[in-house]
Amino acid sequence: MTTLEGLGFPEALRWRGGALWFSDMFRSRVMRWVPGSPAVVVLDAVGGGPTVPGGLGWMPGGPEGPGDLLVVDCEQRRVLRVPFDAAGRAAGAVSVHADLADLMTHSANDMHVDPDGTAWVGGYGFDPEHDEPVPSPLVRVAPDGTVSTSASVFVFPNGCERDATGALLVAETFADRVSLMSHDNSVTSRGRFAAGSGPDGLSIAPDGTVYVALAFAGALARLAPATATESDAGPDAEPTIVYRAEPIAAGPGAGPLGVYDCAVLGDTSRIAVAMASLDEDLAMRVDTGRIALLDLP
Repeated sequence: MTTLEGLGFPEALRWRGGALWFSDMFRSRVMRWVPGSPAVVVLDAVGGGPTVPGGLGWMPGGPEGPGDLLVVDCEQRRVLRVPFDAAGRAAGAVSVHADLADLMTHSANDMHVDPDGTAWVGGYGFDPEHDEPVPSPLVRVAPDGTVSTSASVFVFPNGCERDATGALLVAETFADRVSLMSHDNSVTSRGRFAAGSGPDGLSIAPDGTVYVALAFAGALARLAPATATESDAGPDAEPTIVYRAEPIAAGPGAGPLGVYDCAVLGDTSRIAVAMASLDEDLAMRVDTGRIALLDLP
């Protein structure tokens, strides 16, 4: 098992060109890691990046190079845009691609970006420390930066990704479910988890299997591919736990780990899994974060 350690709170795992890009939320940096080599910082707060970066994605590329990087600025509730060169280096000033502050009253979070550059951004929707969970929308950011919203039906929408049919799967952390938003914007349940599991990030394998990081359960779950015989109103898929994070046994970061995101590596049988202390105050002070590259069962 290959592991990258020394992180604060890794999230928003994205494979691109054989490298894993991710946000280290508690260390104010976006990083790029080629397994077997040291990770490098590609954007930080000193260089104009967010203090708390969240979801990542890319605009379409062109003949002159790769598409610009989009980064969610969680605290300021906006999406930033960063031009990058072919070598993966920031190649221009950070700009505001879309301001979401009028549409979100709490922090922004994760994001999925379609091939045409349309972004779908989730937000907290409420204060988990003090409020009862309430549903909120996904914010749609068009390629030109204009914004609109889906229906307010997602309870803490988190990781999201499109399946082979083009439907958007959304992990709802405080509803313990994964939901599916179809082309007509109708929403149905795709899978339910035990109370308090906290589905966070998710990733879809080429065969349609959905892998879900369960933040509070400290585990990685698998949902079997949907079949053509399943109706939208059919029973939820039964998840299978395929990995549990071992607690940190000793030292200043000792304690249980949460599993916060995952990303299947292309058409291979490997998956990257992001972990950090379940105690967020501890994770802010101590580098408990790590990413493990696991073989899929």
